[in-house]
Amino acid sequence: MNALPNVNVRQSREDRALAPVVGFKPSTVVLYPLPPAPRSAAQIAAERDAAQAEREALETSRSDALLKGSADDVASLDHRIAVVKIRLDQLEVQHAAAVRSEAEAHAAYEAEQKRRKDLHRKAHKASAEVRALSEQYVAEAQRLVPLLEKIRDGAALIASANLALPDGADPVPPGEPRCSWQGRSDQPHTSIASRVKLPNLGTDTGYIWGDVVPLHGRIVNDTL
Repeated sequence: MNALPNVNVRQSREDRALAPVVGFKPSTVVLYPLPPAPRSAAQIAAERDAAQAEREALETSRSDALLKGSADDVASLDHRIAVVKIRLDQLEVQHAAAVRSEAEAHAAYEAEQKRRKDLHRKAHKASAEVRALSEQYVAEAQRLVPLLEKIRDGAALIASANLALPDGADPVPPGEPRCSWQGRSDQPHTSIASRVKLPNLGTDTGYIWGDVVPLHGRIVNDTL
């Protein structure tokens, strides 16, 4: 909302431009009236002042028409004066409507700006909080790396042992809740250390921990 709207009050029935609209036949062009352009309260007030000046000029000329003109001249002049008076009444009503509309639009504009400023202020506060939390995330993720390494190494040791069990020995349980494809018991267990992914902050900065394509400086674990 960067601009306040003008009230859309028609001036007269003839006060509308025509826009060409092509019909179904290529040679057919139908003219439809365009909606009138919106007018501000100031524009309507200027039209009202001009109409008032026209009324005063016509009323001033009436004495000359009575003195020198015919009855038809006076009747024609009185008709013009009556039309201008009606026009003034219309402009008064339109001006009041425009003032009311602009006041409402201004109030809505101010309310929207207040809402946006409040949202903008809260967003700045949230940005600072996210920055602090992001730094905290990196510290917490790095703190998890030794723990995940121990889980990964233990899972690798268990997997190796289960591949070479002594005669009559049962498989060694994973130690953590079992996780396999579709929960099937005939599928191998996948350690939590293989499923966790802890990305670094930013774009294309690698992972603090995760099962991804190796990059320089990135910690990569194997799927177990």
